[in-house]
This record gives sequence, C-alpha cells and structure tokens, in this order.
Amino acid sequence: MSGTSDGLVEEIRRVAKLAMLELNEDEIKHIGTQFKNILDQLQTLSELNAKDINPFSLEDVEPMPWRKDEVVAWNRYSEVLSQAPVSEEGYFKVPRIVEGDHDEK
Repeated sequence: MSGTSDGLVEEIRRVAKLAMLELNEDEIKHIGTQFKNILDQLQTLSELNAKDINPFSLEDVEPMPWRKDEVVAWNRYSEVLSQAPVSEEGYFKVPRIVEGDHDEK
C-alpha cells in the first residue's frame, strides 16, 4: 500500500474490527489515503502563524434570527418503514452486533 504506513493500515484494521466492519484491501487502502490527506492538511494548518488570532472572537458574526417554534404533525412512518429491509411492530429491525448471552427481546 504505497503512501500509507504499515502502522496506519494496522490501525484501520483494528478500528474496523472493533466496529465489526469487513474491509477488503482496496477499502483499507482508500481509507488510508483519506486519513493521510487529512493528516497532511492538519500539518499544513499547524504550520500557520495564528498566535495573534483570538479563536473565540466573534466580531463580525450576526446572531441567527429567532423564529417561532411550531409543532408540525409528521405521520409518514409507514412510508419510511416501507423502505427498510426488515421492520417489526413499527420499528426498524437490525442485526444483533453485540455478542454474548443476552435475553432476546
């Protein structure tokens, strides 16, 4: 995996395993490249001289205008649930991701 360090590749595999994600080598390479680009951008930002800039300065920022809160009825649950692969009793049903001896509910 050119351009991606072995340590980063192993970290991606470790996090994917914790998240129970199955990534192939192309996906790992792609994620590694994205992480490297982010780290390069952070390095560029860290080189900026910002010592005289107040990070909490809100000089030219106007507050958002207030609006009245209004209750809006929303009854499209069945439409949304119809798009789910599996639903049960008005809820999305998803595969169990936590292993162990837990009571089935």
